[in-house]
Amino acid sequence: MIRQSRTFIATAATLCLALAACGTDVEPPQSGKTATAAKSITIAISSDEGTLTPFTNQTGYPGNNLVKLIFDTLVIVQGDGVTPLLAKQIQTTDNKVFTLPLRSGITWHDGKPLTAEDVVFSVEFYKKNMEGDSSIDVRPVDSVTAEGDTVTLTLKAPDPEFPRRILADMAILPQHLWSSVEKVSEAGADKAIGTGPYKLTRYDNARGYTFTANTSYAMGKPKVDTVKVVVIPEESTQFAALRTGEVHLSTRIVPPQQLQALERQPNIGVVKGTEFASTLLAFNTTRTPFDKPEVRRALAKAIDVADLVKTALLGQGTPGNPGFIHADSPIKPDQLPPLYDVEAAKRELDALGAKPGADGIRVLDGKPMSYELLVQSTSTDRLRSAELIRDMLKAVGVAVKVTSLDSDSLDAKVWPDYDVRKGRNYDMSMWGWSAPVMLSSGTIAQLVASDPDDGSLNIIGLKNEQIDTTVKTLTSAPTMEARTTAAKQLQTQIAEQMPFLTLYYRNGAYAFRKDAYNGWTWQNGSAVLSKFSLVEFKP
Repeated sequence: MIRQSRTFIATAATLCLALAACGTDVEPPQSGKTATAAKSITIAISSDEGTLTPFTNQTGYPGNNLVKLIFDTLVIVQGDGVTPLLAKQIQTTDNKVFTLPLRSGITWHDGKPLTAEDVVFSVEFYKKNMEGDSSIDVRPVDSVTAEGDTVTLTLKAPDPEFPRRILADMAILPQHLWSSVEKVSEAGADKAIGTGPYKLTRYDNARGYTFTANTSYAMGKPKVDTVKVVVIPEESTQFAALRTGEVHLSTRIVPPQQLQALERQPNIGVVKGTEFASTLLAFNTTRTPFDKPEVRRALAKAIDVADLVKTALLGQGTPGNPGFIHADSPIKPDQLPPLYDVEAAKRELDALGAKPGADGIRVLDGKPMSYELLVQSTSTDRLRSAELIRDMLKAVGVAVKVTSLDSDSLDAKVWPDYDVRKGRNYDMSMWGWSAPVMLSSGTIAQLVASDPDDGSLNIIGLKNEQIDTTVKTLTSAPTMEARTTAAKQLQTQIAEQMPFLTLYYRNGAYAFRKDAYNGWTWQNGSAVLSKFSLVEFKP
């Protein structure tokens, strides 16, 4: 599935920010245009997202996006920059000590005032509750203190990505409600109380959610009075409801097969942008023969990622970079040469001693090279890609059984309870990481680090000393220049070790009803479902 693993966001821009480093006031975010207001809109999502606290949403997109309508963060990512939100300034001179004076007049949805002590509590609470898919890694914070309305965070080491990677993701919690919470995974909707532009006023795990505009929002005016969110699992049903006007925005990327037809339909608009989210072929490196990089590379060479884009996406995507990082990512990746070479794949399998058996299927170390490939049952392009991969691998003597599963069952095999310590139970799986993972060198390191604390996204179970050394160099680098250099080295190592093959990045295209609301704007890492689409921020 597209595992939207938190919304960690980063860029190669210098994150101490020239203005912020000097202590200059920074204006709150600007939406870029004024949209037609609406009384009520309905948004379709594909699965229930829990009680929408920062610990109970199930996905990064759209789950975390919905959480961020309720909760605010200290800063917010806008375009390629970081802008203060609850904080009115970001002050740092060394990327180690960050001083953030808070805006005045901000209240929680229950009317109580936001205080600097709430921020201190939030950081300490996240430190104690780093479990599951929604955990935020605040371990780099050595101390957090409050003096008046100013919060100071001191890191253990300089981190130029800290504002984007942590501050822009860390929803601030109300101490008076969360101090009594003992098990965050069971936090109810009564704890979904934030300072954000929308209040959660109804939740039913069968019928969805209702959000009501927070008329006291300090940073701007909500553009829509009521936002209803309904759960429609099936892709075809969701877009049918969009066509009839029953829903006004689909949070699913428009399937390539439907794009032109939707664009021609009156009253339907499509917002497009760079969709950094990845689609991967993940190998379980803890299981024979995928524990051998030579096997993984040979299989990868048999797969034509350009053909997957052409056939499964109808050209609406970009072939994957073997080093994982999107070519347009702001962390400046090296675009490595394509791997695809069927004859080379055959030669390398021959060299491994994998000779074809009587049925044409190769035998390696006495066992037929016959494996299971898991795929999410509701993803049209992944199902088609899995079928194409099956045929491509058959051409080099490797048999593949494609097994489609619902998203929860797939997660249980690949990433049980979102905890890599609990192992994995698969041969190969179609998988993906959300856009923010593609934009942060620190988060990319989490994909491949051996230590489960550092490699919390290492669903392939990779253990490699050279990669671990590069990860340590990357995560301890004090400047973005040094981090970018280490990220390039890590990219080369990923391509060599091939713990997963990056297949493609789909083009972003999200459809909406123009006759209901036309204020949807694109934000990398958030697509169109963000504060910028639904709030008219004050100048």
